[in-house]
Amino acid sequence: LAQVAVCRADRSSAQRQAYWRPSGDYRSRCSPGTMATTDSKIALAMPLGPFESLMRRKPIEDLIGGKTGLKRCLGLADVVAFGVGVCVGAGLFVTIGTAAKHAAGPAVVLSFAIAGFAAFLTALCYAEMAAHPKLGQVTGSAYTYAYTTLGELAAFTNGWLLSLGYIFGGASVARGWAYYTEGLLLVAGWPVAASAFAERPLLLPFGIEFVLSPVAPVLVVLLTVVAAAGAQESSTFNVVMACINLVVIAAFIFGGAEEVSSSNYQPFMPFGITGVVQGAAIVYFAFLGFDSVTALAEETKDPSRTIPLGVMLTIMILIIVYVCTAAVLVGMVPLSDIDDSAPLAKAFDYHGSTWLAVMVGMGAMSCCMANTLCSTMGLPRILYRMAEDGLLPTQFKEVNPTTKVPVIGVVATGVATALFAGLSDFTALLTVTSIASLLVFNSVCVAKMLLRDPWALAPVGFYTTASFAFAAALWYFSWHYWVVGMALTLTAVAMVWVRPAQHELNLIPFGPLVPLVAILANNIMIVSLGPKAMIHTVLATLAGLTIYIFYGRKHSTLNAPQTATEETPLAPRSTNA
Repeated sequence: LAQVAVCRADRSSAQRQAYWRPSGDYRSRCSPGTMATTDSKIALAMPLGPFESLMRRKPIEDLIGGKTGLKRCLGLADVVAFGVGVCVGAGLFVTIGTAAKHAAGPAVVLSFAIAGFAAFLTALCYAEMAAHPKLGQVTGSAYTYAYTTLGELAAFTNGWLLSLGYIFGGASVARGWAYYTEGLLLVAGWPVAASAFAERPLLLPFGIEFVLSPVAPVLVVLLTVVAAAGAQESSTFNVVMACINLVVIAAFIFGGAEEVSSSNYQPFMPFGITGVVQGAAIVYFAFLGFDSVTALAEETKDPSRTIPLGVMLTIMILIIVYVCTAAVLVGMVPLSDIDDSAPLAKAFDYHGSTWLAVMVGMGAMSCCMANTLCSTMGLPRILYRMAEDGLLPTQFKEVNPTTKVPVIGVVATGVATALFAGLSDFTALLTVTSIASLLVFNSVCVAKMLLRDPWALAPVGFYTTASFAFAAALWYFSWHYWVVGMALTLTAVAMVWVRPAQHELNLIPFGPLVPLVAILANNIMIVSLGPKAMIHTVLATLAGLTIYIFYGRKHSTLNAPQTATEETPLAPRSTNA
């Protein structure tokens, strides 16, 4: 702390930049004594304490750039198809019914617009990070961004939360596939076959009970085999699935528009504005996964251009598709008759259009298949990067010489996803996935501001905490508490806003306003999902941190001693500080 205080005593912006860079450790910038200068980097050859090691950052200069064992074969169309495929699944075909019937009513259209706006703000932060000439070249997504700005502990936490999001999200979508398959078989008049896809309780000793889905794990295993075949092969399969998905959704929109009745839109907000916000939190799951586009950086041609464009195009396509689909659904079917598990297919069945119901059901199945495949493809790339940094066992960075795919990571992802798809409750999977992903989104927004100004950690941290407290007070207590929360929030906004930009990469307009608003919106989404879901997420995160404590911290590549090639004294400080 004394060293940080000495650094902050120097008010010169130029000297402050020389002492601290966005990717550096403060001891290597500020400690008095002898410095080791190597390749334009300042490295201090002295061991870190057990707590200081938690905050050490990976230098941006150490990122591998274009040198990777993965095969660069994906273009913009592949990236956008991947993003659309990983998002359009259970979020659209399942949660839209729950949000409309139990939260927002016909105003679920506004819920999708609000959720899309929040996702768009976060996507802007992702796009700027992905456009970085070195950060954008490396797979790892939010994990890599946190490692270079927030430190090693935050990076591992991000990696673990991403793992939860991919595994639980893939498992929930596999459950959605089982729901639509069961409904499709019932419509076709095969009730015996449909019973094989139905959920059933599984009772274990000591009163332990699971909700068993016998078929969902089978889908996960089959798609794991596809993902292990190679990025280009699985991407081709995913492009085909994404095209089918968009065709089916277009058929639903244009075919269902003829059955829309204006009376179904009344009352428009039966549960008030609170229901609209809660509905936005529920359907936000439909936007989760656009960040997985950045996990393909090392397999993408010209990633600094392709990845940002892929992220933004994915979000814009999703907003248009979701709002139009929601408007047609609530106009086709009265609110009380909307089905929870298969709302789109049952909407046509409600009007007697059996063949359209079958078509939409088959499209929903293909959507869920593409979504699960993308989850199985995305997570192994995160595990690969973490293993490269020594935070996970080295087996996760082994790349098959033929397929150029980290097979161990693919298999581990498939096994974990299949396990949770078979045994976990669908609602619990949705809520934990949403909270884990929203926490990761918050960290990317913070990382974006720290890349802009590394000294903004204190005000940004205060703002994040204050905005969460404001969201909790607004949601659980009384509207009178909004005054205190807003005062704290505006104070922190002012503290961050007045800080000068110190990084050359500032593509987002309005300075830090975009990530600040995104953090507030994400916190409101987290709070609205309920304390039970937040407790589940915290417990799952603590379980993952044990891996870092007992393995990652000891095997981190940043533990390697650095050799001094040339010793130079620290430049004297200005006497005018």
